[in-house]
Amino acid sequence: MATPYGTKTGYPASNPDPYDEAPRRAHRKLHCLDFILRVLTAMATAAAIVTLLFSFQTIRGVRVRWIDFGAFKYLLVANAVVCAYTILAALASLIGVCTRRGPLSSTPIAWLTFLVDLLLANALMAAAAASTTLAWIGNRGESAARWAPNCGAFHRFCTRIGGSLIATYIAWIFLILSTILAAIALHKLRRRVAY
Repeated sequence: MATPYGTKTGYPASNPDPYDEAPRRAHRKLHCLDFILRVLTAMATAAAIVTLLFSFQTIRGVRVRWIDFGAFKYLLVANAVVCAYTILAALASLIGVCTRRGPLSSTPIAWLTFLVDLLLANALMAAAAASTTLAWIGNRGESAARWAPNCGAFHRFCTRIGGSLIATYIAWIFLILSTILAAIALHKLRRRVAY
């Protein structure tokens, strides 16, 4: 059965490089969108980190800090890892816009991008969920365990924690969109080499 390119592999015999057979316009759109999503993810995680680092308050000698809670430490680490990764991925996407050899241009690298995005999105959601639970208990209390709500007294601390959580959830949405974009790139790459 003949392929669109007239060869068994689907690539022109004179140019077997899978990077060069992709339509340039579609490739640029994909990498531009990927770059924008990466930058937005990095900005949201950076905002979550900065807000979390300034989450502390002292009232009548009682000091509350984010570092005193394990869930918030996990939130900081998850945001830092995602921020570092998305900055590097944004640079790779920017290179891809210019050279047509970015992370979404070949199947192995697109698979790696998809898997890393998926793993980091899950880690970020786990950190956000654990921190949200802790923040909810601080705000509402827990009558069964006889824990009184503390956010009435430490309002500034709770507001900053809430802001950090909102930024984390926004970053998670952008990271999920990046994962979907990598899946779309994989689908297009697979269709291109199909018989």
